[in-house]
Amino acid sequence: MQQCLVRRKDLLRKLLRPPPKLLFREAQLRAATAAVEERASFRIEGPTGVGKTTLAILATSGVATTYVPGFKCRTYECLRERVSFHALNVIDDYGLIVRSERVVSLIRSLPWKIVIVHPGLYAPEVEDLPRVWMPPYEYYELRQILLERVERLSLPVSTSIIERCALEAARYSGSAKLALLLLLEHLA
Repeated sequence: MQQCLVRRKDLLRKLLRPPPKLLFREAQLRAATAAVEERASFRIEGPTGVGKTTLAILATSGVATTYVPGFKCRTYECLRERVSFHALNVIDDYGLIVRSERVVSLIRSLPWKIVIVHPGLYAPEVEDLPRVWMPPYEYYELRQILLERVERLSLPVSTSIIERCALEAARYSGSAKLALLLLLEHLA
């Protein structure tokens, strides 16, 4: 039983690990990379599971970057400890951070930043940043993402399972993360 849980956890990590290439987001990657090359701050916005964090990782490749996960670092003290005024700061899951006046002031003062947010987040302190929009994935995109992941990880999954997972994820959210979690259910 314990060994089964360990294998499942390992498979989950492999499935959700950012891919080496972001499929169907070439225009967004070009825009984000150009902004990074120009040392411009911007925000990446989109629903859960559409590649926002992966886009930030790929666009900042080769650049001194401080990554701050909002789901782990939620207070001013934590942010102040982690951010750098001499590097590009990637503030992920900004909506999960407790946005006190000091946090808002700190975020505004960072000279170079990428702020990752979800749609509908009320955060006027980042609204003036140029936006790179990451839309929900379509069925055919999710299908290709799952096919790529199954092939790369050599997983024993039929095309019909892939299609079913892609269809369900497209119907409910357009989230690649959801499609991958649905796929995991069929592998366990």
